[in-house]
Amino acid sequence: MMHESLLPLELKHFFRNRSYVGLLAVLILLMTLAAWKSHIYTAAKAEQTEVQLQKVKDNDANLIAQIDSLNQGLATYEDSYTLPTSGVRLTYNNHRITWLPFQPFSLIAIGQGDIYSNYKKIVLYFNDSYEMRSEELVSPLEQLFGQLDLTFVWVYLLPLIILLTSFNVLSIERESGRLSLIASQPIKLSYWVLRKIIFQFFIIFTILLVSTVALLLIFNVDLANNLSTLGLLILTLFLYSAFWFLLSFLVNLAGYNSGRSLIILTSIWVFFVFLIPSAVNLLAKETNPIPSRLEIVNHHLATYNEMEANLDVELEQLYQRHPDWYSEKPVTKDMSNSTGWNINYLAKQYIAQLKHRSVADNYELQVDKRNQWVENFKILSPSMIVQSALTDLAGTSSGFYRSYLRQAQQYAQAYRQYVFKRVFTNHFFTSDEIRALPVFQFDTKKVPRNLGMDLAMLFAYLVALGLFCTYLAKRELVK
Repeated sequence: MMHESLLPLELKHFFRNRSYVGLLAVLILLMTLAAWKSHIYTAAKAEQTEVQLQKVKDNDANLIAQIDSLNQGLATYEDSYTLPTSGVRLTYNNHRITWLPFQPFSLIAIGQGDIYSNYKKIVLYFNDSYEMRSEELVSPLEQLFGQLDLTFVWVYLLPLIILLTSFNVLSIERESGRLSLIASQPIKLSYWVLRKIIFQFFIIFTILLVSTVALLLIFNVDLANNLSTLGLLILTLFLYSAFWFLLSFLVNLAGYNSGRSLIILTSIWVFFVFLIPSAVNLLAKETNPIPSRLEIVNHHLATYNEMEANLDVELEQLYQRHPDWYSEKPVTKDMSNSTGWNINYLAKQYIAQLKHRSVADNYELQVDKRNQWVENFKILSPSMIVQSALTDLAGTSSGFYRSYLRQAQQYAQAYRQYVFKRVFTNHFFTSDEIRALPVFQFDTKKVPRNLGMDLAMLFAYLVALGLFCTYLAKRELVK
């Protein structure tokens, strides 16, 4: 057992080392800057979403007031285009909004927020609001050097600080001549190295834990109602920190000098943190090529032009598919008025989208395959595993955003089906129907979660390292 009297002595020696204290100060400073930047970033995105939601509410309230005023004979409208009960007004003046709500721990990782917006404007006429709108940057690994956040500090910089404070625990004693004195004591050298490493782990992880909880509280993260998420965050950081300390212990046991130990450990850091993620990302691109967005746009344009050239047949097939959309009312067929023109325009957009759907779906399938490929091979790097776990906890992973985009697309289709039946038959909307328009709700249960598997893989790395350390400790150390 460790002697309790040694703890104050080890603490004293640790904090007397200005290099160690400086590294810890840098860690705390970077964490503070990252948390502050993430807070500003997420607050700005949340405000944008609130502004859009308020616009929808205001537009709906204004439309309902105009409908009520019209029904009470308090207002008249000369043009059917401006008539509040007309589907034309709903088509162009009253859009819908889908949004991805921020999770309680969104502060810790911006994640895919660099690529995707947290809200989408849904309109009746065709535009990208109906689609997934995936960008060319589809892999979370391509965002490694994006916005500074806590995940970046923890995944990429924390291991480096750990290695810089523990790489020479044994070698410095040998180089200073104190190793023979330590070896003369009734304690195994491997046990003494392990004790020193554990002391440093205790100090650094305690500072990391206190700083993390303090920052979460400062930036108004609701810890009281999310204790389980906080526990998972602490467990993730604990396992990741333990991995790098155990790796340092392993290299110390090998008996190299300080310079060689530092080179080995920093090389391993580069290997796990940069080389493997870059290689996985590159192979994901090569094995799962994705068509250019320009090709997708050009295909949709060509499909639209082809459909428009054979519009009469296409419209007949459309009404066979949706007989409840068909109307014999003359105004719905008269292209010289706003109602007939609007119905014709929406019908063409809808038909073109149906014909384009297979190509768009194939594009999204390739995006999912690439992301899944990266997901499958993240086991090669603890850094990739932890990044996945932290973005999962924050609700900013590719899984969250891809699920949101699918749900937004499904909502857009449902909303369009609900309204088109009334628009195509020149139905006059009531204020109650405006209030009953479908409202988007994001369902977190539909998001694929891999946190449990991530933690299991991290633990497996620790077990493997522990077994290797046990084997090496049994060998005679170079004195």
